[in-house]
Amino acid sequence: MFGSVYGWERPGWFAPPGYELSPADKAYPDVLLRHNHPARPADGKPPRERWSFRRSSYFHVVGEECRAVHERLGIQDMTPFAKYEVSGAGAEAWLDQLVANRLPGVGRVGLAHLLTPLGGVRSELTIYREAHDRFYLVGPGSLERHDWDQLERARPRDGSVELQRVTGQIGVLVIAGPRSREALQTLTDDDLSNVAFPWLSGRAMSIGAATARVLRVNFVGELGYELHHPIEMQTHLFDLLMEAGRPFGIRPFGIKAMSSLAVEKSYRLIGRELSIEYAAAESGLQRFVRPDKGPFIGRDALAARERRGLKWRFVTLEVHGVGDGDGDARGSEPIRHQGRLVGRCTNGAYGWRVGKSLALAMVEPAFGEPGQRLTVTLLGRPFEATVIGESPYDPQNARLRS
Repeated sequence: MFGSVYGWERPGWFAPPGYELSPADKAYPDVLLRHNHPARPADGKPPRERWSFRRSSYFHVVGEECRAVHERLGIQDMTPFAKYEVSGAGAEAWLDQLVANRLPGVGRVGLAHLLTPLGGVRSELTIYREAHDRFYLVGPGSLERHDWDQLERARPRDGSVELQRVTGQIGVLVIAGPRSREALQTLTDDDLSNVAFPWLSGRAMSIGAATARVLRVNFVGELGYELHHPIEMQTHLFDLLMEAGRPFGIRPFGIKAMSSLAVEKSYRLIGRELSIEYAAAESGLQRFVRPDKGPFIGRDALAARERRGLKWRFVTLEVHGVGDGDGDARGSEPIRHQGRLVGRCTNGAYGWRVGKSLALAMVEPAFGEPGQRLTVTLLGRPFEATVIGESPYDPQNARLRS
């Protein structure tokens, strides 16, 4: 079942074997319904996908995809990532003053943010440093035009920095799960052990007939790898990975499963928890902002906002009492304390690994401590909620580092 982002078609979820829609099934009106359509109807009829703000027909199918990634091995197409190559004698200095974090060392991967002059978050980039003067940048697919505009406008005109947009030239396949190393190791002579290829590192690697940039990162919080490869090799690589993963129980997973897994890790998204409207510190990005590294865009303004006092605080909530007939938080739901509006949800999902309905939110700082009791309104109904610690699943990142 496909959706799209920035013109790229991408899977939302994968229907189970035997799934089909009859002509009558397809004839329903395009409306958002107020009731559920189970993934496995008791009458034996084919399951239907019905649009709903509540848990819809894909709910339990997405749960099975999440369990596959958590327990075995999943594969995902993330080609819509925006991708850029930066090189030249001035590349390091230029990127360093553009982003808030320190740049990674050669062969390493880091997460960095472009701030506004007022200290808000303009965008987020994964940076892989291939050499002293050569970098590979990966950003949100939906923001490609925006980010390219920002990067190109800021690029020096003295020839010291070369910037290329390579999104359409490079495909991305993600494999994640506790068996991902075993499966990938069958396709390469490179040593994938934790000592030789640790978390947040990258390297060029031969896999079958393809050469790929392999980054040990992912957005689901499990051991995993991103394979960035020439787009013409995508089907070849996909077939290799599916064959290698078959003994380990490989299963494709889509964006809905990825979103659920990411919420369990309290991962932020541009346009939701990260915004030009929120200071980077309000979004909880302190570990990615290094004011002592030297000047960068937004550094002084962010420090001034922190001295004045922050207006918001990023939190993770457990929402109590949400059942199959209800809907999980999606974003923009009001949060109250004793009837007073104190914040709003920015994202949410049912967390299949922790067995809880979760929400990410921005609240007034006084209500952001773990244990704080609040009320979240979902589809007109109030639900009790509790502020919990960040990353309710594997807060120490032991699975990512394994």
